[in-house]
Amino acid sequence: MRFKRLRCDSMIQTGWKCRFVRCFSTKNGSKFILPKSYQVNKIFSKTLPFKKCIKIWWNSLSANRLATIQNELIDLMVPESLENTGVMKVAKQVVTDQNGNYINEVGFKVINGENLPTKHLVFIHGYGASLGCFARNFQIINQFKTSTKFNYHVHFLDNITFGLSSNPKLENKAVSWKIPPCAEIKLFDNEDPDKPKRLYKKYYKLIDGYQLCPENFARYQSYFKPILEDMESFYCTAIDQWREASKIPQIDFLIGHSFGAYWCGSYALRNPNKIRNLILLSPVGLERHVMAITNDDKITNAIEKPNLDPTTYKFLSRLPILSQSHILQWYYKIPYLPRFLPYLGPFGVKMYFKMWLPKLAKINKLIVKHGGAEEIFTSGNDLVYGSKKEIELIVEYLYNSISNGSHSDIYVRYLLTPATVSKWPLYDKFVTAFDFNPERFKFNFYLFYGEYDFMNSEAGEKLIAKLKTRQSQQHFVYDEIAEGGHNLYIDNPFDTNRKIYEIAMKEETRD
Repeated sequence: MRFKRLRCDSMIQTGWKCRFVRCFSTKNGSKFILPKSYQVNKIFSKTLPFKKCIKIWWNSLSANRLATIQNELIDLMVPESLENTGVMKVAKQVVTDQNGNYINEVGFKVINGENLPTKHLVFIHGYGASLGCFARNFQIINQFKTSTKFNYHVHFLDNITFGLSSNPKLENKAVSWKIPPCAEIKLFDNEDPDKPKRLYKKYYKLIDGYQLCPENFARYQSYFKPILEDMESFYCTAIDQWREASKIPQIDFLIGHSFGAYWCGSYALRNPNKIRNLILLSPVGLERHVMAITNDDKITNAIEKPNLDPTTYKFLSRLPILSQSHILQWYYKIPYLPRFLPYLGPFGVKMYFKMWLPKLAKINKLIVKHGGAEEIFTSGNDLVYGSKKEIELIVEYLYNSISNGSHSDIYVRYLLTPATVSKWPLYDKFVTAFDFNPERFKFNFYLFYGEYDFMNSEAGEKLIAKLKTRQSQQHFVYDEIAEGGHNLYIDNPFDTNRKIYEIAMKEETRD
């Protein structure tokens, strides 16, 4: 099976417009034969029976429930079978500092030769999840059995404060449960109700103007800057302490998704000599925007005209389409929902499963659309994809991973605005670092988005193009996962796993 993105020579012409088409070859390139006992996963209910919700909620009250489900996920996705012979599995908590803080890890390792060096791949999840969200990527370890040059060790981590990792507080007295608002801004939109303006790329609206207060904006910048600097140190130090405790001199492939991708990118820029390849999956907070603390435009009382370029500070992001209700929920409801969820009892379980079941079940439509399991599956590990057991176990895992609450439920609101953009754009971190000393950065950078991603992929594509002009010695690659959304590694693990594997194999040829 191979995925590809068709470009200019494969465009469909529709009048004066061009539409990119993404598809993937469904030819099964392996020798795997679908067992006769395999049954196609049919569409099942989008909600759980209430009796089952009661059981899941009751079990969640057990102190060790999350650890139990984590182990069940490991056994389900990478079972003890002939195919997985030689794969070593371990779940452990790595103590990272003198205060006893620790990072929870699930690792998979293959030894291709006793005297071969080992390459390390490290996965870090996003907000509202833990390492089990990568369950469909666990089996990537089997692909590395083909290497004749290296052993491979794949590490899936619970980021600090998440899942089974410790949940320390950020040492900054300005951070509290009362989340301060962004800078004041007035929006001017003279839209004709009978002729509504079209949205750009679904989420962005070009309005007539906006107005900031210079004094208020300056206070906003000075207030959040030290908090975000401490926050960067908090998350990046945790990654580096885990690396040191794990005795890994250099991370070969650091792979992060969303909130985790933001900190992986930050870590790479702070420690460029400690990684070789950075792979970001749909990172949150990459684009520039008007509320960036790095906004160095001259702020006056004048009404400014915005634009739709996500690499400028006149980009309003989603602000023009946000309702007052959404903004209030962002500050006063959403941060507290995870801790409140268990108190909703089985009703909370039912609500959570209703949100997640359809997302995880989408893989079955992808499989059917492209010829069925016999065309797409390449190993026995694939057989579990989209099954009722797999989907429900992953959702139960996610429910248990968030319902204990995390200090990051608050920290994420300090980092992001209600428009889901970072107050300290990752774009600016990269541009500033490469402007200051481009020769210091020796790592390759791969940036992936889902085909139907709601993150601003345009900003990512422009960042990669810009970095290519600054540093010609390294590889800077922008790509998309076919038929994936923001959770692209869940929506299409076939494409995600293959692309990461191919990056690793290309790296072998350069060693």
